[in-house]
Amino acid sequence: MLSESYIKQERTFVDDGLKTVIECIKKNAEILGDREAIVFASYKGGREVVTWNELKEKSEAVAKSFVKLGIRPGDFVAINLRACPQWLYAAFGAMTAGACMASISFTYTDGSDLVATMEKIKKCKVLVMDPGVDGQNWSIVKPFLEEYSPDGEVRSSRMPYLKYLFGYEKDEEKHMVGVGKIDDVINDANPDVILPEITENMLALLFQTSGSTGVPKLVAHTHRNLLCIRESTSGPATEALEAKNVPFNDRPFTWLGGFPWSVISGQKRVTISGFEPLPEDRVAGVIDVITRERCNILTALPPMIHEMTIRKNELPSDWPLTILLTGGQPLKNVISEAIGSVAPVLLSIYGGTEFSIITSGLATGSNFREYLCGKLIGGPRLEIKIVDENEEIVPVNTRGELYVRSDAIFQEYLNDPVKTAAVKTSDGWYKSDDIGMINENGELFIYGRKSFLIISGGMNVAPEILEHALEQHPGVATAVVVPIPDEVHYQVPCACILREKGSDVTEEQMRAYCEGIHNDKVGLFTILPKYYLFFETLPETITGKVSRPSLIKIAQGMVQDLEN
Repeated sequence: MLSESYIKQERTFVDDGLKTVIECIKKNAEILGDREAIVFASYKGGREVVTWNELKEKSEAVAKSFVKLGIRPGDFVAINLRACPQWLYAAFGAMTAGACMASISFTYTDGSDLVATMEKIKKCKVLVMDPGVDGQNWSIVKPFLEEYSPDGEVRSSRMPYLKYLFGYEKDEEKHMVGVGKIDDVINDANPDVILPEITENMLALLFQTSGSTGVPKLVAHTHRNLLCIRESTSGPATEALEAKNVPFNDRPFTWLGGFPWSVISGQKRVTISGFEPLPEDRVAGVIDVITRERCNILTALPPMIHEMTIRKNELPSDWPLTILLTGGQPLKNVISEAIGSVAPVLLSIYGGTEFSIITSGLATGSNFREYLCGKLIGGPRLEIKIVDENEEIVPVNTRGELYVRSDAIFQEYLNDPVKTAAVKTSDGWYKSDDIGMINENGELFIYGRKSFLIISGGMNVAPEILEHALEQHPGVATAVVVPIPDEVHYQVPCACILREKGSDVTEEQMRAYCEGIHNDKVGLFTILPKYYLFFETLPETITGKVSRPSLIKIAQGMVQDLEN
């Protein structure tokens, strides 16, 4: 039994010689050959399959094309593609060429965050992208290009490191006319090109996460960091990765919870193409795909699981689901209603973009406990502790901030030593910003954020980014975004607004304004405010700053009155 909130898990895995993501793909192709690796199912009944051999061969083809273009180890390849086979080949092709794949997105229609991101990456020579819904992404990128051509070469004074741009469009789309095609890169034979040696300490992947200044942070991981997920030797999360399981996970590849980890584990995965139009009834579409593909695991955020629970009577008699896998936000009691109705068990996992997955736990029947994330996974060197404001370890059953130290911890926020130093201690601990508790049995509970970051439907929303956008409206003097508790989404953003003198801007106008400036057209996620409240004055601290704790209390009371 524990007495203090500190747990250390020693390394217990068997080293099988695989050191990089690329070696895992090669090994899986050797063993599994023409078996299905990734299935892109359609809501309409069709399916597009990528086999293990195709994944290896086409990734190598892209790598050779990139090397021929001058891509070298240490360079970066930025990818802004919706989930599709071309995403797989471009991403793992970049890694095979020795480059680091940078998963990027464009949040604002003026492209300011895109330019800032590319400036931060610096050595990004290639951008692979699709035009976005209705050509939105291409309309952002195109103004920054002085020249572009069908062979992929581009010139951009605002993004001077960028040398090549390759697009991917469906046959019926004609937005990116005159741009190089990623399919040509995939199909270009370069038999004489020699691929570089890839080592475990080379950068492999940049995840993009929110930045409080509006400029995203780029979370840099090596091959070694990513392969730690293979070293888990015990616990429910490990069992869920077994090859016998067929998970359905339609989350974007660019997110930690949607990244195709199956290429490392050797497990078949069923997903949905990002180019597939959303059906009017997404829940019915997911039920149909799971049934057709005989998926026994559903990976979904709590809001989706809640919707399926409401419609449990629509599940077919041959419903194959045995495990619900979820995480991304503190788990409330409402999620337990899915146990026994949507699937026999609920598997909760806890992790983060900077440190991967560290705990897992199964809940069956009546043993669900609110906010419980389970116990540490077995395998890689892993330590966690709960500390107080003085960074001292607290007794068990005491809340504090969770610190994590492991082989999976990210290397840095790329080219941002100040922000890296703010979250990583000199002795290797990562400050998670999550409020947690460890009980005497070694179980971890997560209750929310220490900072003002908002957790909504599994998404981390930096209020400062929304505030900056809101304050660009000519009728807004000051905007402060605070969280409102929500049973399903955990929290939803609420915009608290002071109007400019003489302004009569309305809630409807602010909603339309935010929807217009934010590049969120697909609707899978949204970070826009659910509520807009207008104030004459905002509560202040003794130093004259806005008192967020006081404002949160006031806003929550106002929303409660509105809902009643």
